[in-house]
Amino acid sequence: KPRPARFALDPPLILTMTRSSMMPVALLALGAWMLSSLTSQSGFVMNSATPRGSKVAMRGFKDDFYAWKETLSSEDQALLLKQAQNEFNKKFRASDEFKKSVSEDKIESFGKVLQKFFDNEREDYKKDVAMKTPDYDALQKKANQVAYDFSLKRAVIEVDRDADRRWSFATDKMKLAEDKDEVAPNSAPLEEVYLFANEGENHTNNVKQLEAMKKAMEDASAPAEAAKIKKMLDGFKIPAAGEDFAVSLPRKLIDDLKATAGGIAAQKEGKSESELDEMWWKQAGELVAGYYKQRAEVEKDVEGLKKFFRSQKDMPGKTKADIVKQIWQELPKHMDTPVAPLDEEMLVDLAKEPAVIEGEFKHSWGTAEKLYKSEAIDSFGNRYLLGVFENKADAEKAFDSWNKEYEQAGKDVKENLKNWAKQQEAELAEEQDSVDRIRKALEEARR
Repeated sequence: KPRPARFALDPPLILTMTRSSMMPVALLALGAWMLSSLTSQSGFVMNSATPRGSKVAMRGFKDDFYAWKETLSSEDQALLLKQAQNEFNKKFRASDEFKKSVSEDKIESFGKVLQKFFDNEREDYKKDVAMKTPDYDALQKKANQVAYDFSLKRAVIEVDRDADRRWSFATDKMKLAEDKDEVAPNSAPLEEVYLFANEGENHTNNVKQLEAMKKAMEDASAPAEAAKIKKMLDGFKIPAAGEDFAVSLPRKLIDDLKATAGGIAAQKEGKSESELDEMWWKQAGELVAGYYKQRAEVEKDVEGLKKFFRSQKDMPGKTKADIVKQIWQELPKHMDTPVAPLDEEMLVDLAKEPAVIEGEFKHSWGTAEKLYKSEAIDSFGNRYLLGVFENKADAEKAFDSWNKEYEQAGKDVKENLKNWAKQQEAELAEEQDSVDRIRKALEEARR
């Protein structure tokens, strides 16, 4: 069986071909199909993937087609509908009714409607192609635009080794007291500045309280540290009335004194003012004495630890085995039980290690009061430890030296990348003809 003929309409030729023998039949067939589709229940159901431009063009064509349809008589509409419905009916196609046509002016006006539709479709297609065409050099352009800052920033951080030692000893003392169901005073030495009002009655009260504290420290029941506290109080003078004054005091001690005062105030019911004063001075005196006693003990431990590390002696030629043997000779003098003999294999291993490791003699981590940590910070916020030094100047020099090498390494990397880029560009230049052919083929494939 012969296959139905396939045809394609070239939009620019529609108007010039309207008077040809085949054009009226083609236009009428298309118009009849449109009429059938638009009047059916399911007419023009668009695919969800259809581009927006195509939807707009189709909507405009639908309006134009309805306007053209209104110009047809009821007989012409019925004829076109019947021809469309019987398009594949051989018997009907052989009849004279199938060969009938609407007037020439109706065919020409419908050709104009199609012409407009195809012109709009062509413009939408060109826009879609332009939008979808990739920029083959986009990555290279992006790389040229970005100039990231890879420089480093310096950070010199003070490390208070005495504060570390104080915290360690104070914590140990509080834990030991806790094991004995006792409470060890918190001897944190952190101080804050407190401003005291000193006008009128406040001045009078300040003078009285200072004298009362001095007198309390002279009492026979005062703690052993009273003499030191009295000496400290003697060195302080209340300014003239009207002159407020500031005193730097331990924050923890002041907080505890405030809590003590609050506790006494809560017990004032049924007690005289003198009784409350006696309670206050007794408890406050014990609190102050206990604080400074604990603080003095912690400070003594801190100084003892530094003295221990500073007492290290250099022993050139000696090994760790020699040190262990000396310790074993001293142990019997301090023990009631016999000392076990040393393991010979262990001594052989220790004999391989020097008594003083290079770089660790009187190490600053054990002997210094303060140290300085030198760090480098990159643009991402990452921190790199460069070393720990005994003074700030050495910490700054360490960064400057390290940063100089870092910057030089960065320049070397950039130079290597630049040379690599030149090699790649040279290789691309040699293959430019192939690249152009590929691009041209891709562009033609989109047309």
